[in-house]
Amino acid sequence: MRKAFYASQSIYSEPGPYREALMLGGDAPELIARWISSFMQHPRGAESKERGFTTKQVIDLELRSVTEILAVAAERNLLEGDPTQIKVGGLCRDFAILAASAFRAKGIPARLRVGFADYIVPDFWEDHWLCEWHDGQHWKRLDMEFAAAGASFNTLDVPRERFLTANEAWFRIKDEPGIASRFGVSSLNLGGEWFVAGSLLREIAALRKLELKPWDYWGLSKDLSPVSTELSQQARTTLDQLASRLRSADVDGDGEPETTADWPLPKEVISFPQGEPVVVALQNS
Repeated sequence: MRKAFYASQSIYSEPGPYREALMLGGDAPELIARWISSFMQHPRGAESKERGFTTKQVIDLELRSVTEILAVAAERNLLEGDPTQIKVGGLCRDFAILAASAFRAKGIPARLRVGFADYIVPDFWEDHWLCEWHDGQHWKRLDMEFAAAGASFNTLDVPRERFLTANEAWFRIKDEPGIASRFGVSSLNLGGEWFVAGSLLREIAALRKLELKPWDYWGLSKDLSPVSTELSQQARTTLDQLASRLRSADVDGDGEPETTADWPLPKEVISFPQGEPVVVALQNS
């Protein structure tokens, strides 16, 4: 298992010159979560409600790699615990990739899972990303964003019924089309089948160790929007095939799932970091 596909760093999880700083998080998941929360702040988290979220932190949200995130944290002296500095702004994806990087640095398999959580906003499946790590026997889903703050359930091993991966959400709304609008980003009033479709593409990229940002679109998802939500039959067929591949993927194994290994990855994405579309060229292996 130590030599598994998910035990090595990806382009974006690679800590670069900050590997030593990354190891400060310790070995236990709860310690890693506490370490990450010591220098990272979510724009819609409890801390932001108390302290606010600055323009500089909004800019931080565009940081893609662990190296970039830790560079900013080091520049602000946050890794030394300076309480006078503002924390690095980060989304659930950023909490998750930092955790994955910490596990991989120790040779422990870890990966990001893209999906929806029912415990963030009442009666809504909120767009959310977790870090999965392998304890030698099982994959466990960690919510690094909530682990340090506490929750009514075990955030270090999130129950499967509280978090649906993108492909699970896709099949859920196929069975119950009327609930599609309850999947998305509630604070931005975004939701629906088109949003879950975009998450499918981000999920397969994450399983192939290309960890995108939550607002990245590529392939057929580039044509999706809340304005034009109707999927063509060809697009729907492709998405059904993708979701089926993800559902049948050997995600309990110790290597890259065979059913996802040949799905092409993007060299660039259409990204919406500030709400307006921009083309972003990706680092890729």
